[in-house]
Amino acid sequence: MERQSPSPADGSPRADLGNSRLWLLPLLALFAWQGSLTLSLFGPDPRRGLLDDEPIVSGRHPLHLYHGYLGARSFFDRGTLCCYDPNFQAGYPKTPVFDGGSRPADLFLILAGGAYRPAAYKVGLAVCCLLAPLLLTAAARGAGLSRGGTCLATGLGLLVWWGKPTRDALDAGDLDLLLAALAALAQFGLLLHFDRAPGFLSWLGILAAGYLGWFAHPLFFAVLLPLALIYYLTVGARHGLVWHLALLAGLAGAVAGNAFWLRDWVAYWWLRSPLEATGVLLPHRTFHTLWAAPLWGDAMDRALAVLLIVAAFGGVVLLNQTRRRAAARLFGLGALAFLVLALAGVAWEPLGRFGTSRLLTAALLFAAVPAAHAFAGVVSLSCRLTGGRLRGAAVVVCLLVGIALGGQDHTSALLRHYAETPALALGIGPQRQAVVEELRDRTTPQARILWEDRPGPRGAALWTALLPVLTQDESGGRSFLGGLDPAGTIEHTQGGFTDQVLAGKHVSQWKDDELRDYCKRYNVGWVVCWSPAAVARFAAWEDAKQVATLGDDGPGALFALGRPHSFALKGRANWLKADCEHVALGEVVPEDGRVVLSLHYQAGMKAIPDRVQVEREIDPYDPIPFVRLRVPGPVTRVTLTWEN
Repeated sequence: MERQSPSPADGSPRADLGNSRLWLLPLLALFAWQGSLTLSLFGPDPRRGLLDDEPIVSGRHPLHLYHGYLGARSFFDRGTLCCYDPNFQAGYPKTPVFDGGSRPADLFLILAGGAYRPAAYKVGLAVCCLLAPLLLTAAARGAGLSRGGTCLATGLGLLVWWGKPTRDALDAGDLDLLLAALAALAQFGLLLHFDRAPGFLSWLGILAAGYLGWFAHPLFFAVLLPLALIYYLTVGARHGLVWHLALLAGLAGAVAGNAFWLRDWVAYWWLRSPLEATGVLLPHRTFHTLWAAPLWGDAMDRALAVLLIVAAFGGVVLLNQTRRRAAARLFGLGALAFLVLALAGVAWEPLGRFGTSRLLTAALLFAAVPAAHAFAGVVSLSCRLTGGRLRGAAVVVCLLVGIALGGQDHTSALLRHYAETPALALGIGPQRQAVVEELRDRTTPQARILWEDRPGPRGAALWTALLPVLTQDESGGRSFLGGLDPAGTIEHTQGGFTDQVLAGKHVSQWKDDELRDYCKRYNVGWVVCWSPAAVARFAAWEDAKQVATLGDDGPGALFALGRPHSFALKGRANWLKADCEHVALGEVVPEDGRVVLSLHYQAGMKAIPDRVQVEREIDPYDPIPFVRLRVPGPVTRVTLTWEN
């Protein structure tokens, strides 16, 4: 690969002030500030909050932790992140489709040895936050910014990181999207450096950043492919064959490195139910409603967004005029594309179904680099106009101090906002712990618990995804219908119980015989109700008896059903043990050569011993078939496994 020495015509910064080594001091201060705010996410005692086993319970963090635990166990057992989980929804496959945001958690728990360790998840989250200034710095330096410009870009990016939209994303558990945005920034910067000064280290950085991005969020990186093509068309003509082959290897190698799970992502796409809008859609599409949309955050966040977008436009123009067209196109078009997608996500339902409104953070992070270049240009212009570096810098500093003093109230609020950040919600708390204790004391693994889900905002706690782990005792783990995904994003959840609606019909419309048939089909032994309508309906059913009063942000009730417990709908079988590695059945006795289980079928299921055949049993009330075993005669023990 030929190397090109940078020249002023190529946009290599030469300003002594901007390239002074003294800029390393404020850059290190930014790293320290990021570390301080990251630690504050874990409460007043960060060491304890970070390293104890209290899980993060806000948003989808509990779901990611649970699936990360399953994925890590499956990785060590079978070398894949996919597995079959019998503990929710009568069995469902944990795949890259559901839930896609658990891949960072998979990695965190794999590094922890495959055990259920909330501390490993929290440490992984903290490390990802600490990567933010490092990747922002790599992006800015790769784009050719001076040390001063790099410091400004990193600072602007961290202001975005701790703004309300990004903090909402952290609370909601959207770490995969944030990590992918940072990886894309770093890769773009490294691509620009690979154009100016091709070398092994920059190529390795392109490969590593791409691998991280594709691993975190493949859809996000797929959207960036047109920008990669624009980069290639912009700079490729001035390089030789070796450079082209190396670039192809770096970009394609990142995809190839993720092929072991991307094939599952493609194969299981059918699992997803029809998408629903994940954010608030605007009733009227006007400038005022777009400006007042909640995706911007509060007033300070809006002001920062406008400042970055306007400055980024000036920075793109400046980059283009100084013959750094590739940088101008990558960061300018990237910021523009994500901004348009974010606004369209709250204005147009088809895009809202894909959650594009969450791309505002990515747009502002991309805008931070050209915006910093614009601000650095203002400082350079001031130096030239005043005839000296110190005089020019003094003018800019005085101007900033004057603005800060003129808006003293806003300055104070801004300093308070960025001096500390609220802690994440840690631990299930005593009230929910009491619910867990009631379930342990009053239920057994021999039947399922029907759990009424309650929909909430993105940041609402989805702690119930941890119920199979929390209710584990010497008798085994409990299995649930509900509690996993109130949004119902896969077909396996369609027979669940959400906000007074049981299997698509209001609970008050269910007749007693219909309830008996439902509870037999899914082997329901207990019901947890939260809504008054659900409590009233099961209280009126003669087969149900309330055995406990529960509390979790409101009163609830636990009902025990007076029916025999059996996972065998036809024939007989004892339920011995069920986890993500296998389902063990004892004393299996067929009826007419068949045993039908209250368990969802999944392609790839196999039985031990081999003479037992696993087949589909179509159920008219469930989109997913049940498991049917072809058994020639009684078998002492049958073990079901799954190969994807």
